[in-house]
Amino acid sequence: MINIETIKVTTTGSAGSATGATNSNVSIEGKILAFRINYHASCPNTADVTITERIGSTDWQTIHTETNSTTDVMRYPRRAVEDSAENTVTFDGTNEIYEPYVTNGQIRVAVAQADALTDCVIVDVLYEK
Repeated sequence: MINIETIKVTTTGSAGSATGATNSNVSIEGKILAFRINYHASCPNTADVTITERIGSTDWQTIHTETNSTTDVMRYPRRAVEDSAENTVTFDGTNEIYEPYVTNGQIRVAVAQADALTDCVIVDVLYEK
């Protein structure tokens, strides 16, 4: 079953340097399938969006970053598969194998270098439990 968690980020501050961050309302438990990123029509193209997962009480792991963009987009983040010795696994000795991120925590969407806007960026997190 595919689930969707919507995260809306309102930014505050000066034009071109406003920031904001919002955490998901729930813990995202499962595989991240995609992020649907929707920018406010007035968001400047200097905006940066960083999507992270909480991995402990204070640490965050980056899953995806969009820089200097205001183009609404779907992204399908993947990570390289590792063996037990933390070596990247390949299927032919050259090409890496990728899989969806497996998460078990809150997702945070942070925006930087934007204008002060309500719902500057809205991200739908599509995930499978």
